[in-house]
Amino acid sequence: MPNIISIFKSDSKLLESIKCGDDSVLGYLYEKNLRMITKYIKENNGSDYEASEILQDALVILWEKIHETEFVLTSKISTYIYSIVKRKWMQELARKKRYTVLDDVKKNPGSDKNAEENLQDLETVEIVKSCIKQLSPLCQKILVAYYYEEKSMNDICKLTGLANENVAKSKKYQCKKQLELLVRSALNQ
Repeated sequence: MPNIISIFKSDSKLLESIKCGDDSVLGYLYEKNLRMITKYIKENNGSDYEASEILQDALVILWEKIHETEFVLTSKISTYIYSIVKRKWMQELARKKRYTVLDDVKKNPGSDKNAEENLQDLETVEIVKSCIKQLSPLCQKILVAYYYEEKSMNDICKLTGLANENVAKSKKYQCKKQLELLVRSALNQ
């Protein structure tokens, strides 16, 4: 099997490959997400086997959604897979009546429940898109490269012509803060 990582550079290319029938990408996504999913499931009364099964179910759902003509992914693939897994695992816990208090179910480290809910809210997504367009072309390029295309700071330096990684990190931070201010302002109107 070819090294998928070297072939695909962005989630959009991964989605397009799945849509074109390249099911080997699903295997790549399985391997890429298995560790995170297993950790989540085991922390919430599950086993390695259950984690594997739930992840496989999530990938089937992703595959089905990708083949729907109106499907638009508004987050990273890993975030989308995680949200499916989380929902399916809560259903499984309820079904098995393990008496796990769902409020005690651990969140993904670094995950923000409000951010996940906002991703589902089409109006908020449109506001964020509009705010991104208000940023300078350099900020747009940096934020898209870092958050959507998952490029390294070194790659971003090359892409933008910034002097070094520290300058790129600083500029990314400034751009992110500008975007946060624009989004807060737009949401409060």
